[in-house]
Amino acid sequence: MSHRRTLRLHFSRVAWVASHLLICACSQESAAEPQQHARSQESARAHDPVKHEQAQPDPAEHAAHDPHAGHAGHALPADAPLANESLYHLKASFTDQHGKPFALETLRGSAVLATMFYASCTSICPMLIAQVDRAYDALSPATRERTHVLLVSLDPARDTTEKLAELGKRHGIDDPRWHFARTDEGNVRAVAALLGIRYRALPGGEISHSPLIALLDREGLLTMRMENASSEPAALIAATEHVAAASP
Repeated sequence: MSHRRTLRLHFSRVAWVASHLLICACSQESAAEPQQHARSQESARAHDPVKHEQAQPDPAEHAAHDPHAGHAGHALPADAPLANESLYHLKASFTDQHGKPFALETLRGSAVLATMFYASCTSICPMLIAQVDRAYDALSPATRERTHVLLVSLDPARDTTEKLAELGKRHGIDDPRWHFARTDEGNVRAVAALLGIRYRALPGGEISHSPLIALLDREGLLTMRMENASSEPAALIAATEHVAAASP
């Protein structure tokens, strides 16, 4: 194994462990908050039961104002993807980390590991990229030759070509089959809908989004999704081997 690949594997494992611990911590914090809130309400009812029986909070209003509602560590649950829709039906222009324009159609005929990210993310996205890298490195050499990785930015306004190239270097990725891609906002929404990825902007420039890795077949159809990026990628690796073996 080359020195570069050894460094990449080390980075992937460190990022995976660190991000997994972060999500666990956020989940524990979110779980603790309702218990503390319930204890506070019980104490208040003991002092003035009539007032608090009449002033029950609206659950929808609570969800809208709760900073932890719908995400832990800036993660959102995935939506259902668009059924039987090929990603290659999206006729849009993308630009990769080298400043080279390309169309998704050029990936046809290969297995594709796809996810969405943004370059300034410090929690979910490094874990997603590390997990894709881990799965990709575990593939057989023949399968890697028939597999592309597509990472589409959720933040095209800030994720310039230079930032995408910087991100690739930070993760030790120098492979022509990896595409850190940017496009316009409309196409970002279309890709997210096709993959079933939810996202929304948060205060401070962060983006909450589904930590999802998708596998597309040679025609751009969704074959499987790994919806928890901290999971072991064994099933994703096996499915990629199967899809790539069916490629010409």
